[in-house]
Amino acid sequence: MGTKADRAAFTVTGTTLLTFLITSHIGSIWILYPNILIAVVLCVYCIRLIHEDTSLLLSSFIFGIATTLTYVPMDWLFSRKAHLVFYLRPDFLADLTTPIGIILNWIVFATLAGYCYQRLAMIFRTRFASEADNSRMGFTGTAMLAAGITGIGVAVGSNIIYALGESHLWVWNATQVDRIPDIASVPVFVPISFLVTFLLCPYFFGVADGFPREQHAGVAGIRCGIFMGALQFFSFLLFYVWK
Repeated sequence: MGTKADRAAFTVTGTTLLTFLITSHIGSIWILYPNILIAVVLCVYCIRLIHEDTSLLLSSFIFGIATTLTYVPMDWLFSRKAHLVFYLRPDFLADLTTPIGIILNWIVFATLAGYCYQRLAMIFRTRFASEADNSRMGFTGTAMLAAGITGIGVAVGSNIIYALGESHLWVWNATQVDRIPDIASVPVFVPISFLVTFLLCPYFFGVADGFPREQHAGVAGIRCGIFMGALQFFSFLLFYVWK
């Protein structure tokens, strides 16, 4: 049965897609901030006001912050040094870094992804693990199943979001590397790197009663941000060297 936290996550997912759809037509970075406000209000509401377990939502929020803050330096290298992506709409900090509105929405994305994985793992563990002959294999199998669904969802969602922001918030492949294939103007290795990264959620978070052991959400986020940034960097470098 869905919880209020589940409904909040679905709502934020819908408002995020709607926000970037509007942005694709208007082209203003300031449209991103209402989505952040909605996400924060719903998160605070769920954590502080409803009478149900919101530990997954809170840990997912911590995961989202840790993942984003770890990944931001790599994005700076992409945009300022490699010129893989060029941001068209600077906001508070002008040209000093990735626009703040985009960074805050990354936290929303990562929080939703972390919540999706943890919630699915909990549902599958409750439903299937008790039926497995080996409980440890059951925990690992359900974690991998949750990671697979999350990875596919994140890969598809990231490509949609990045495609909607193309030519309005950012431009991909500003260096015009000929050998980089794309999907709707987004370099193909970007959604692939998201897919591979979130397939490793059982490693980032750990597995209950299994190996690797469970990790704090902040540690999981740092692992995720480092791996995602490194994977995208080496993927880009591979295409750049072969150009």
